[in-house]
Amino acid sequence: MTQKLTAHFKHVGIYVIELEKMANFYQDFFGMTKTDGGQGSVGKGAFLSADPTEHHQVVLVVGREPGSKPTVNQLSFLVPDLTTLKGFHAKALKEEVPINMVKSHGNALSLYVQDPEGNQCEIYCHTPWYVSQPVGKPLDLTLSEAEILEKVEAECRDNPSFMPRQQWVENMQKQM
Repeated sequence: MTQKLTAHFKHVGIYVIELEKMANFYQDFFGMTKTDGGQGSVGKGAFLSADPTEHHQVVLVVGREPGSKPTVNQLSFLVPDLTTLKGFHAKALKEEVPINMVKSHGNALSLYVQDPEGNQCEIYCHTPWYVSQPVGKPLDLTLSEAEILEKVEAECRDNPSFMPRQQWVENMQKQM
């Protein structure tokens, strides 16, 4: 029997047009810290992290052509709860960070914003439920947390694939 090899995703690198502007956005909006930076073999870059055990979670490297469209579908940032997600929503509105969409995926609640170069960033929190994906229902983060969770739970329970998140996690642990 062969051993199953696994790898754990930890960081992403993206090409940028304006390094300082992009580094400042990820530091100011997401609270990341610049851990290193300078001229490397592929260009000038910045290393950013919000995890003290990871040297970098995002690497920004100069090299994207001005006027080119983003090639990143999304960069996703997990927050611990709905309160924090609502806080990021308020922050995006206050700081005029473009909001692309706000959705319930059933298993997660997501706010999608744009960084200064148009890359989509998802900010999301888990819910206590699982439904098969893809799901993308409109979500109003101006409602109270109780109203949001009641609505999302009702939508999830109407889905034939519904189960508690913990049950889904246990199923995945067996498969992985």
